[in-house]
Amino acid sequence: NIRDIRNAIDEIDREILHLHALRDSYVREIVKYKSDDEGIVAREKNAHKLKRKRKWAAEKGLDPELFEKLFMLIIEKNIQIQLDIFNSNNKK
Repeated sequence: NIRDIRNAIDEIDREILHLHALRDSYVREIVKYKSDDEGIVAREKNAHKLKRKRKWAAEKGLDPELFEKLFMLIIEKNIQIQLDIFNSNNKK
């Protein structure tokens, strides 16, 4: 029934958020291994990552453009988080 389907979607959404929180912890941890801003921004590396994620979306029958935009937002936010942590750590 529709209620069961909605509950299943909500459970998937909770799992997505759980996985994003786990991803976020790794994003924050990896800053320790980066030596400069360029290592964080890494434009070419991120462009390659977005291309790969487009491919993964297409392989799952999903809209590659949508997921490229979604991951672009995530990556941009992660860059800002990492820059903030990196700059904070280097002010000490």
